[in-house]
Formats: sequence, C-alpha cells, structure tokens
Amino acid sequence: MDALLPARDPPLILFSGMGADERVFAVLRDAFPTLVVPRWIAPLRSESLTSYSARFAKALDPACPFYIGGASFGGMVALEAARRVPNVLGCFLIGSIRSPLELPRRLRALRAASGAAGLLPFGLLPGIARCACSVLGRRAAPAGMLRQAATSDAEILRWACRAVLNWQPDPRPFSFPVHQVHGGRDPILPHRLTHPDVLIPDGGHVLTLSHPTQVSGFIRRFMKRDAEAGHGAPDP
Repeated sequence: MDALLPARDPPLILFSGMGADERVFAVLRDAFPTLVVPRWIAPLRSESLTSYSARFAKALDPACPFYIGGASFGGMVALEAARRVPNVLGCFLIGSIRSPLELPRRLRALRAASGAAGLLPFGLLPGIARCACSVLGRRAAPAGMLRQAATSDAEILRWACRAVLNWQPDPRPFSFPVHQVHGGRDPILPHRLTHPDVLIPDGGHVLTLSHPTQVSGFIRRFMKRDAEAGHGAPDP
C-alpha cells in the first residue's frame, strides 16, 4: 500500500460501511493525514466474513505499526482482519459491534434463514437512493450516505448482508486494544446491545458524516492513551 508513508502518526486504515465508500471518511482526512480507506475487494461465492477478512488482510500490512478500524460493517471486517496481521496497535469501531451477539434481536432471528438475503431486492437500492437524495438535498448527512448507496454494488450488498448473518468470530480475546464509539440514537445497531467507550447521545448510525469532530476526537484520544500505555507507536 504505497499511500502508507512514514509519518509522526501511525498509519490509520479504516473500512467504510456496507454500501459506502471512502467518502464516508472524507472529513477525517485533515485530522489524520495517514488515513487510508481500502476499496472493497470482490467477495468469493458463499465466502464467510472471517474468510473474506483474512483474504483482505494479506494486502493490508504496511510493514510498520498501524491502527485499523471501520464504520458499521467495516468495523466487523476490521476486527477479523486485525487478528491476521502483525503490528496492529489497536482497532477503532465506529457505530459497529464486536460480535454477532450484539446484533439486534430482529437480525439475530434472521441468522437461521440467512439464505433469504439472496431474495432481497438490492438491485433496486441505487435507484431508490438517487430519488431520496434528490429530495433530501446535498447538505444533510443522510443524503451523503444515500449518494454512496446510489452507486453501490448490489452483489456486494447481498453478500455482506449474508456474511453478517452468518458471522462466526474467533472466540479468543483480542491481542490488541479495541476502542468503540457509538451513537445514542443508532436505529440499526442500538447502543444498549454493545459496550462503547464513547457514546454520542444524539448520534445516529453514520457518525463520520453527522459528528466528524467527535469521531476525530475519539480516535485521537485513544491513540494518545494507547501510546501512554505502551501500545502505540513510539515518537520518531
């Protein structure tokens, strides 16, 4: 990954959420010049979340200590990928979860029928999103997310939905610090089912668009804490 150049801050690799891309982290780039947002690789047929993350991890190691993380679905991929690469200083979960046990009951109930994800009309999502975006306007944070959904890949969405429903994470403890920020009004992954380090009371699900300053502060705060505890990268 040529973009990961030596800098005072360690590299920060963040995965976007399901149906999103690097635009979801655009506002964070000024705060974190070493930020890299990998493009999603194509999943293999019937590939599990852990297998996909392991395959993705092979392309991530920047050969120096780095942080990894992600928003929503991207956080789940980041957790699984982080187990499979060296030099991980910590993992940041942004509106995400640590295991499928933290999914809301309505989604956990679908785990037994995850094959139904293939029947959902994901191919209609881009067109619906384009219409909704024109109604909401360009300045609203939800509209920013809809613009990304309008160009998303239906096949990847279908696979990601099935992969989350079938997610079977490694039961062993993490060998790196995991830091979590969550919105108090997240309708997709309710905060009461997980254990965030930082709760943004009026935050929804797409925190990097609605509350970028708070998210940047959260990342910076825990980078500093890890360094002080001996987990972070040493000063040059």
